[in-house]
Amino acid sequence: MTPKKPKTPKTLTTLEAANIGRQMGVRGLCIYRDDVDRDLWQIVTPGRVESHEPMDKKSWRAFITASGWIERPVRYDAGNGRKVTVPASDEQDLFDAIREQLSPHAVAAIASCLQTNRTNNTEVDREVHWFAEELYKLLGGYEQQSRLAEELGL
Repeated sequence: MTPKKPKTPKTLTTLEAANIGRQMGVRGLCIYRDDVDRDLWQIVTPGRVESHEPMDKKSWRAFITASGWIERPVRYDAGNGRKVTVPASDEQDLFDAIREQLSPHAVAAIASCLQTNRTNNTEVDREVHWFAEELYKLLGGYEQQSRLAEELGL
């Protein structure tokens, strides 16, 4: 009888890792295969872009816990001196849907279009500007958005 090899934990797909991150409360998380080295993950969170070896479920959960990515509810300036607290889950649902349905390139294209549009209503312009800023964060910042938009010829 041959001895059994120790079981190696299953490496997560980028989609599985993103779903776990969202379930743990990570806002603005986007994971995809690195453009240069397809064996690496490109992990994008607001203000950060990192490349990492793919991980199993246990390692990924530990990594997220140690990362400081989990955020609490956010207060926004709603205009006229009013502050609005948006539960992380409500905002997270919107950006989870964007991440699940749109590629980073599509998000970059939308953000580019939002940059160039203005209305005759300053309040609407402020709201559109806020949304564009959130899309930049979702992509990992202005530089990442700019790189993706350039790839698309925008």
